[in-house]
Amino acid sequence: MFHHSEADVKKIKAVQFGIISPEECKAMSVAHIETDRTFDNGRPVPGGLLDLRLGTIDRLWKCATCGMDQSECPGHFGHIELAKPMYHLSWFNNVLKTLRCVCTSCSVILGDEPVDEIKGPDAVQRKLAQAFKKKNPAHRLRSIMEVGKTQKHCWSCSATQPKMKRDGLTIQAEYSETTDDNDQRKMELTAERAHRILKAISDEDCRKLGFDPQFARPDWMVLTVLPVPPPQVRPSIRMEGTGGRGEDDLTVKLMDIMRANKALREHEKNGAPNHIQLQLARLLQYHLATYVDNLIPGQEPATTRTGRPLKSISQRLKGKEGRIRGNLMGKRVDFSARTVITPDPNLAIDEVGVPRSIARNLTYPEIVTPFNIEKLTELVNNGPTDLPGARYILRSDGLRIDLSKPHAQKHLQYGYKVERHVQDGDIVLFNRQPSLHKMSIMSHRIRIMPYSTFRMNLSVTSPYNADFDGDEMNLHVMQTMETRAEAQEIMSVPRCIVSPQSNKPVMGIVQDTLLGSRGFTRRDTFLERDMVMNLVMHLDSFSGQLPVPAILKPRPLWTGKQITSLCLPKVNLYRLSNGHPDEEEDELSAGDTRVVIEEGELICGMLDKKSLGTSGGSLIHVAWNEHGPPAARAFIGVWQRVVNYWIVNRGYSIGIGDTIADAKTMDDIVQTIDSSKKEVKALVEKAQANQLECQPGRTMIESFENNVNQVLNKARDTAGTRAQKSLKETNNVKNMVTTGSKGSFINISQMIACVGQQNVEGKRIPYGFLNRTLPHFTKDDYGPESRGFVENSYLRGLTPQEFFFHAMGGREGLIDTAVKTAETGYIQRRLVKSMEDIMVKYDGTIRNSLGEVLQFLYGEDGMDAVALEHGKISHIGIPLKRLESQHQHHFDEPHYGREGSRPNGKPWLQPGLADELRRDAAAKEGLRQEYEQLLEDRRVLTDPRLGPFASKKAEPPVPVNLTRLIGNAKKTFNVNMNAASTLKPLDIVNKVKGLLSQLEVVKVVGNDTLSKEAQFNATFNFFAMVRSTLSSKKVLAEHRLSPQAFDWLLGEIKDRFLQHRVQPGEMVGALAAQSIGEPATQMTLNTFHYAGVSSKNVTLGVPRLKEIINVSKKPHTPSLTVYLKKEYAKDSEAAKAVQATLEHTTLLTVTNMTEIWFDPIQPADAERATVVEEDEDFVKSYYEMPDEEIDISRISPWVLRVELDREAMSDKSLSMEDITERIAKEYGTGELHVICNDDNADKLVLRVRIVNDGPAQKGDGADGAEEEEDYVFLKKIETAMLSEMTLRGVEGIRRVFMREPKLDGIDPETGAAIRYHEWLLDTEGVNLHAVMCADRRVDETRTTSNDIVEIIRVLGVEAVRQALLGELRSVIEFDGSYVNYRHLAMLCDVMTYRGHILAVTRHGINRVESGALMRCSFEETVDILMEASAYSECDQVRGVSENIMLGQLAPLGTGLFSLYLNQEMLAHSQPNEGYLLEGHDGHATRATPMHTPDRKSTRLNSSH
Repeated sequence: MFHHSEADVKKIKAVQFGIISPEECKAMSVAHIETDRTFDNGRPVPGGLLDLRLGTIDRLWKCATCGMDQSECPGHFGHIELAKPMYHLSWFNNVLKTLRCVCTSCSVILGDEPVDEIKGPDAVQRKLAQAFKKKNPAHRLRSIMEVGKTQKHCWSCSATQPKMKRDGLTIQAEYSETTDDNDQRKMELTAERAHRILKAISDEDCRKLGFDPQFARPDWMVLTVLPVPPPQVRPSIRMEGTGGRGEDDLTVKLMDIMRANKALREHEKNGAPNHIQLQLARLLQYHLATYVDNLIPGQEPATTRTGRPLKSISQRLKGKEGRIRGNLMGKRVDFSARTVITPDPNLAIDEVGVPRSIARNLTYPEIVTPFNIEKLTELVNNGPTDLPGARYILRSDGLRIDLSKPHAQKHLQYGYKVERHVQDGDIVLFNRQPSLHKMSIMSHRIRIMPYSTFRMNLSVTSPYNADFDGDEMNLHVMQTMETRAEAQEIMSVPRCIVSPQSNKPVMGIVQDTLLGSRGFTRRDTFLERDMVMNLVMHLDSFSGQLPVPAILKPRPLWTGKQITSLCLPKVNLYRLSNGHPDEEEDELSAGDTRVVIEEGELICGMLDKKSLGTSGGSLIHVAWNEHGPPAARAFIGVWQRVVNYWIVNRGYSIGIGDTIADAKTMDDIVQTIDSSKKEVKALVEKAQANQLECQPGRTMIESFENNVNQVLNKARDTAGTRAQKSLKETNNVKNMVTTGSKGSFINISQMIACVGQQNVEGKRIPYGFLNRTLPHFTKDDYGPESRGFVENSYLRGLTPQEFFFHAMGGREGLIDTAVKTAETGYIQRRLVKSMEDIMVKYDGTIRNSLGEVLQFLYGEDGMDAVALEHGKISHIGIPLKRLESQHQHHFDEPHYGREGSRPNGKPWLQPGLADELRRDAAAKEGLRQEYEQLLEDRRVLTDPRLGPFASKKAEPPVPVNLTRLIGNAKKTFNVNMNAASTLKPLDIVNKVKGLLSQLEVVKVVGNDTLSKEAQFNATFNFFAMVRSTLSSKKVLAEHRLSPQAFDWLLGEIKDRFLQHRVQPGEMVGALAAQSIGEPATQMTLNTFHYAGVSSKNVTLGVPRLKEIINVSKKPHTPSLTVYLKKEYAKDSEAAKAVQATLEHTTLLTVTNMTEIWFDPIQPADAERATVVEEDEDFVKSYYEMPDEEIDISRISPWVLRVELDREAMSDKSLSMEDITERIAKEYGTGELHVICNDDNADKLVLRVRIVNDGPAQKGDGADGAEEEEDYVFLKKIETAMLSEMTLRGVEGIRRVFMREPKLDGIDPETGAAIRYHEWLLDTEGVNLHAVMCADRRVDETRTTSNDIVEIIRVLGVEAVRQALLGELRSVIEFDGSYVNYRHLAMLCDVMTYRGHILAVTRHGINRVESGALMRCSFEETVDILMEASAYSECDQVRGVSENIMLGQLAPLGTGLFSLYLNQEMLAHSQPNEGYLLEGHDGHATRATPMHTPDRKSTRLNSSH
């Protein structure tokens, strides 16, 4: 349709939503559809639903409107004129709301009466004025409707207003009184009448109602003209053989509409009775509704002849496969390949092996230039079948030449494009689904290889989460230079080695290479000359000079460490290997487990997972940080090649022999298991004899199960430890585990010793048959064997029962994985959609697409997460004495300037400098201030108001690793550690101050206090670390840096700090969503976990994450953590007292049983005092000497007898007196008569009677009725007393448990970090406000709840942000994952930045005023689009989703800025120079720089 053009496509700035008016619809239509027929004699019927004016989808015919054929005709709309107006299903509710707002007679807004100037506005007018001020049109309409519903009559025409409600596809109007024009009180409001009412609304009133009459008037929401989509949207299919055609669902529906419309029109014309017309109108209404949406609740869906429900317009738009998500947000792409992946350790980490068959199909368009014309000509001549070759030539005029055709014109000219086969070195994107984080799609370089799988390096499997058990991966070839450049610079594998999620590498050495690494670097690994020569062949570069052999005689031998040093980058590293003994302090490690690498030379230690894996500070992390991504890539590649070659030649076998322990060990294991079985037996007997002590908060059976689990787990662990210790160092299985390449010690113990207890839902195997697990066991057997303890090892083999129980445990794991995948996938999608538009702007703030600020600085320090490493603020948590000795200058000491101020200590000051300092008052003041600043830093960081001191506080993630830089400085400048430095202390202080003043995160202009505060907050941690690490005394006495080394160090710190600030355009929202969503997929779904020793069951894992982001109003396990004030925190008695105060106790909790007896009070001289024998003694003694005077005649003969539970009473420390007092307080002494027995009686009994107002009437009838009344009343009192009467405690707090955990803190006297015990209370159930006020001993500043909704209600939005952060962190850290603070903080800010809490669901994030296109791409697609059109929303296309849908570059990353070329400077840069190019014809041509005289600058493509 359009001619080929090289011009840029216009950019869409905004999308205006609206409704097409009937007039517009007719004007835009190319055909009036008048018949439901489609074909006549094989040709489309004119005026039919496939009229050729609407477009063609058949190669036989051309479009009658544009004259194009099927491949080029875009299709054109037609229209159907409806016989009567009909409701449009999607705007039905909007129409109803509008009708409720206006008068049904004169269409003015109800209640919108002109204001009386003297009286002023009345209540209705004030409400309306408030409603008119609302910006959100939907909220405005709802508020006006609320006012309109209260108006019985119109202020303008006094007409009575009906109440309207929806009834299926109609609106029912109900009048409170009959009027002249309608004698019915209830009637149907037809669409025709609704259309008349809405049409009469004035434009001004439309605006007041929230509609924009230019784009969407209310009457346009009622259908009068129906647009007919072109056949391209609803193609018909020619049936093979029959010659008939199969029509699309929409065409079928349009046929139904046409027929119903035609019938209605004819009946109307012929004057048919009203009820027939109404019936036909309802049929047409049904067809129109199901055409729009075929899933209407309460309506029968329209079906085809076969009974299949039709796919309506709504179903085509919504859902994963719909137009928005399936065809606009994501599309199927060309230039992609997918096949199985297999490993190849000889490829570099950023290479991908591509099969030749795939390389012949994938092409890249290369522009013909003087530099490549010869190469491209050769490729063109090779054709599409030979590799490397080409498939197409694209000429400048847009013509595509297919080279597979014989006699294709192969001539090339400059500017043509050749679609050549991909070749070695081309940049491609490689991706594995599910794409959970940004490392799931990275750019690789191609290497074409034989066979038919993609090959990749093993180290790259971890970011993709791939394995080689049949996984498939996708490869995409980018088609433009810009995309390739971006992929190479931003997405290449080496650049993704370190992940921003947890600021550590995601790739390390794995599998065989890791296994070989430990062996290769052992002290006793010696290599012969031939092996060494072969190994150095695998190095990237080799000087030809072998290192001097470690052993010269009898023959030269090299060590593995020497060859390792040839592979290592020039870094310094100090780490411990696996298996390093904790007690070993010596520098020289006996087991060679202390790794020391200096200047790229491995001096000692074995390299294993700790040094080569993905932990922070590993060799790969250090190489990446010190020498950049290429160095890390090169090291991984060369190390794999060298070690693999060595291990292939050495061999590595593993056999069943490696899993067999010696006879003595086996005897020990059998003995351990037997003794544990005896222990369990003893426990069973104890429990059956009711002698087992219950654990706090647990029932007898729970305590028993817990004890059994402890015994059996201990048995398994003891047996396993024995088995491991029996294995020699040479054992191959043990070797694998020690290295960290595969397996764990629990695998060893299960293979050799004992498989252990099998669990289902966190408990031992439950009874499946009656009182037993399997028919093989006796009933009520609680022993280990019958409840799933597998005492055999895998080596010995399992018995059938054990195997069955093991299968039960395994089955749970499989189900869990399947369920978890779907749950976490949806969580991930919700997180990404809620944060997709959040990015760093050029002013350093974090904003969304509406420009709303979420954070003023990214992560509160403005640093890129990739660059962070955990540092140590060395002067925090150490005793004051040590702080003084390390940092304070003691000028008055006689031996000041020597180590330890000893006369024989090594000097750290230049001779004479100590005396000079003693005389220099200014220097002394400067050094005193330095020490004061250190004390101030220490005071601020350990201030209890900043929350409890955790050990991690002294090790924050910082952008520069100072310790490593100091080590590098010492090595680079050969610092002599025995000589004194020539630096002066005051110079050090001043230089450090100067450095810190240059490290700006927030630019402070003038005296702007806010910016100063922001800069102070952002840099405080790092500055405190710099000041303590580079304090003058430490630099001189400990590091002994020379002036050159010190200046270099400061320069490095400055450069790295400024480099590591976060880049504008970084999509930190999506990054945060991925960083939380990806670890969530690794979580176990159901975590059965008891916190501490208390039995407070805590929901964790995926269910808890769901609760947090859904802002669940009813958490599964609501709980408070109650802290006590410092003076009571160590007092267990105080904790017990608070526990009793908080635990909510009703009469029901201490009651054994209740009965109601007919037991009239007997006279004092009667033989028996009561009919209840057990109560005889205390009842008799009470009435002989009553506590108060009683009028027996008023007391009811019915008695409520309550028997109390003595154990529960003592547990809650309640007495009988407490209970009677509470009843008296609740009901009053005049209402109830209560007596009870003594606290020491055998049974604790409470007797309650009703006290009537007057004496009981004599006479049978009245007496019987009254007695019955008393009985019913007493029954009600019984129910109320048991459930509603609180004896003690806080409502909602069901149980309270005490625990005494170890907490981190600071000793107030010495300032040293300590661990101390403190009593805490955990509750089951929440009531934060009441608990805070319940007891003076409760510390309300630290008490917290896990119910987020309660926290925002009680403490407000800042507290809830903090609580969210804590909850998210505990969920993610529970299974050992670590996610950087900034990602969790970003989610918390998204949920709370509006001052109230937003759930990450359609009810939260989809209610924000972001663009309609962005919201509809998440959920509720059709509803959002229809609402946007009704209220004429305008989408400014600022977000990510909108731009993706419109196929244009989104304003993010490199698309955030525009690049301009200064033409004048370009023109004057080389006034008389050109550069010679050799033309294709062999002649030289002169090219001159581009020059545009009439414009100052030219804008380049805005993506770069």
